[in-house]
Amino acid sequence: MRRSAVLAVPLSIAALSLPAWAAAQQSQGTTTGSTAPAAGTTTAPVPTYNGPPRLSKLRLASTVKAQQGHARFLLGLRTAGPATITIKITSLKDKKVVRTITVPKDRAQGAAWFLVQAVNDQGYQLPNGRYRAAITATDARGRTSNRLQKAFRLQLTAPRGRIDGFTVPNLPAIARQLRIPEGGQLVVALAPKGILVTAGLRRGDVITKVNNVEVTTPGQWAAALKALPADTAVPIEFRRGAEPRTGTIQVPPDWNPAPDFTRVFTTILRREKRPKLGYLLAYVRDRIDVGKVNVAQAQLDKWPRGLRRTAVGHLAQGEIMLARNDLNGALDACEKAAAKDPNLAPALLCQGLSLSRLDRTTDAVPVFQAAVTADPGNAVAQAFLAYALITAGQFEPAIAAATQAVALDPNYEDGPIALGLALISSGQKAKGVAQLKKGLRFMSDQKRADQLIADNLDPNA
Repeated sequence: MRRSAVLAVPLSIAALSLPAWAAAQQSQGTTTGSTAPAAGTTTAPVPTYNGPPRLSKLRLASTVKAQQGHARFLLGLRTAGPATITIKITSLKDKKVVRTITVPKDRAQGAAWFLVQAVNDQGYQLPNGRYRAAITATDARGRTSNRLQKAFRLQLTAPRGRIDGFTVPNLPAIARQLRIPEGGQLVVALAPKGILVTAGLRRGDVITKVNNVEVTTPGQWAAALKALPADTAVPIEFRRGAEPRTGTIQVPPDWNPAPDFTRVFTTILRREKRPKLGYLLAYVRDRIDVGKVNVAQAQLDKWPRGLRRTAVGHLAQGEIMLARNDLNGALDACEKAAAKDPNLAPALLCQGLSLSRLDRTTDAVPVFQAAVTADPGNAVAQAFLAYALITAGQFEPAIAAATQAVALDPNYEDGPIALGLALISSGQKAKGVAQLKKGLRFMSDQKRADQLIADNLDPNA
């Protein structure tokens, strides 16, 4: 399953919605770094340093414990003089350099942190074992620094699993059309002869529990999938119509390619005499997720007019607009979706994200609060509520919302990152830095991690 089916909104939308001060803006949109919270930081004259680059105070855990397939670690040091930092990771087993990282640091002096993906230069996961990190720096005049180094042990934990089906939330409008109870995750596509098929699931079933965890809401589903172990038999509960059923699944690690459901969706929609909202929404989200936004819009334009005017139809339009970075269009569509169904959590989250990107934080706060009320188990809504509250200067409520996000989904990076920023903004620097580091270790987006480090970790650690 692609990540867009895991999130309450497609991945591209979540990427677009990140506050400028809290994360690097990705390919769409611009940054406005001037809105960064300044609490916990001070501005003081930096003494001029004209000597060769100098490195000191290497900070690296002796044992790096990380999930297989998602292993990364933080490395910190202090620099004197702007320079390009080179990090070399050597396997102590065969004495070979397995990873070389080169990063420019323009700061004259101070703390410098790096998020290191625990992969080799070909992009493959480093195995368990002992390694050595060696760091040097070279300035624009070709002068080289002293060398810092430290040995560490990489200890990998069990990998995360990936199911081989595509689902969408069984929203009220979708359930009404199918004449089934609402709630749960509607199965809209399955890999032929795959894990879910073998467990007895069929298209149109509704998943209600995975590994004994309820998944009746989008937020619960996201958290359950992040915690789903690979290569381990776990129970799954689902409904067929109103009939409860059970099965057992044993899914492969999530580094295996996600199934491509393009042909499956095309076949389903061609054969359906009366289009079903769940399948229509799934295909739109799938196209957004793979970057084919125009195809998603073309598909939505083919929906019957009555379905386009439903809450789900407006939601699909809003998600497309967000993917295009048409924030006013997205806001208009998501507001229409929420007007049709005031408790539609994905529409409220979409509306809040649009308002945040439009720098209308005051308006975004109550919308995110409504999204949390509609889906109390949604860590995404809680984390973005925290971001909005930080921007609004409401640090204690932000800490509460971010703490709840962490509790709901301990594997979701924006929970501890939002908590860290809220704590730093409230003057609790040490606690905030610890949470920020925790969130960074979950982060696969190197560009966003680098920006978070530059804006928030380096000045405060």
